[in-house]
Amino acid sequence: MRVTIIGYGKMGKMVEEVCRDQGHEVLHTIDIDNLPSKAGFSGEWVQKTDALIDFSVAAAVLTHVENAARAGIPIVIGTTGWNKDLEKVGQIVETQSGACVYSSNFSMGVQALFYLTRQAGKLISGFQDFHPFIEESHHTQKVDAPSGTALTLGSILKESYDSEIPTSSLRAGFFPGNHVVGFDSPFDTLRLEHRARSREGFARGALFAAQWIQGKSGLYRFEDVLFGEEQ
Repeated sequence: MRVTIIGYGKMGKMVEEVCRDQGHEVLHTIDIDNLPSKAGFSGEWVQKTDALIDFSVAAAVLTHVENAARAGIPIVIGTTGWNKDLEKVGQIVETQSGACVYSSNFSMGVQALFYLTRQAGKLISGFQDFHPFIEESHHTQKVDAPSGTALTLGSILKESYDSEIPTSSLRAGFFPGNHVVGFDSPFDTLRLEHRARSREGFARGALFAAQWIQGKSGLYRFEDVLFGEEQ
């Protein structure tokens, strides 16, 4: 598979490393300081690229999805903070027959956490003594707080709870990313926890999605790619 990476920061470089380890070709990289405009993609790489993997900035996601659909290239979006534009992204993909997989976190372990959180919320919301909460911690260079993953976990829990889910964020040290979903009662506490050891898990998940989307069209959550839409 021939891949173009949009956003050549720490995550982009990790995607590049994993691509080469798995025998894929990194055809082109686009730095965050030189992102494509609404005029579209240009260059020989456009016709040769099998998949775009985007770890850039939230403000550019709409443009990248539109450019990708126009060029007929599937796109995997690992960028966070753009969920308010999800409906617009869906419209672009539908009207232009595009192909897109998105997630706030492409770690397979986090996807399992999303799945388990949904099941736990359905079960435990029936017990009035248990109150849900979310905790997340990341390195000091992470800009958004709460993290996109924490926001996704909160939206999953709100499928079973009517109120906002208390969420705490910590920015300190060098954490790649830790997330806890908890349910606390006067008598005991239940915790579901994911601890990332490196960014490699995110890169591997994004590559899995890029391979899965080949030959398909439509907008897909990565969670649905792994576990199906009926959960």
